[in-house]
Amino acid sequence: MAAAIGGQGRRAVAVPSRREGKSIETRNKILDAAEELFSIHGLYGVTLRDIAAKTGVDTALLHYYFDSKDNIFIEVVQRRGADLIGECHRELDTYEAEAGDAMTIDGLVAAYLRPVFRLNRNGGKSWRNYCALVLRLSNSPDWASEIISEHFDPLALKMIKLLKRAMPECDETNLYWAHQMFVRVMTITNAPKGRLERLSDGRCKANDFDTMEPLIVRFTVEGIRGICTKN
Repeated sequence: MAAAIGGQGRRAVAVPSRREGKSIETRNKILDAAEELFSIHGLYGVTLRDIAAKTGVDTALLHYYFDSKDNIFIEVVQRRGADLIGECHRELDTYEAEAGDAMTIDGLVAAYLRPVFRLNRNGGKSWRNYCALVLRLSNSPDWASEIISEHFDPLALKMIKLLKRAMPECDETNLYWAHQMFVRVMTITNAPKGRLERLSDGRCKANDFDTMEPLIVRFTVEGIRGICTKN
């Protein structure tokens, strides 16, 4: 049981017992392993045995904590989702408040991408795995996509609504296409090392986020303008 501590005039704070702390640590190790495997192989390319082997535990322990692979996937999506989605909402809200009626596509795309790149730079391998997982499965025509959509669709619809305000002359249907293509472009933020370096003879690095971020903003903005500009 967690113990409550606190002096007079202070609210008691629950402190996990040693057993509870070990349990949380084990759950997080399982989720970290599953997150990485799902990001590489997708939901259906990973088994409970794969997750257990990567974590270094028996499959019985996975059943004890999560009951099924589907439940592990749900917890993987939820665990970091609130932080990422919350940061994206805050960036868009801040930009909207500052720009008002002078919002631009450039500003909106930059605000939307800022948390993704910040977490890729500073959040370590686990955050890169998570972002890769979401981007990989967000357009899959299956149950995995439904789980991700439940969390991320409100953010996508908010972005489309703001783009419509910034470009009122644009056909709204094209904005949905634009967002779809934008999401696919974002997948390169988590591209594995190797191919880009090989093609560019080492001049480009897959983890060079400082170079990549402004380039993706420019690429996306020009793409949206191209879709929305009438010939």
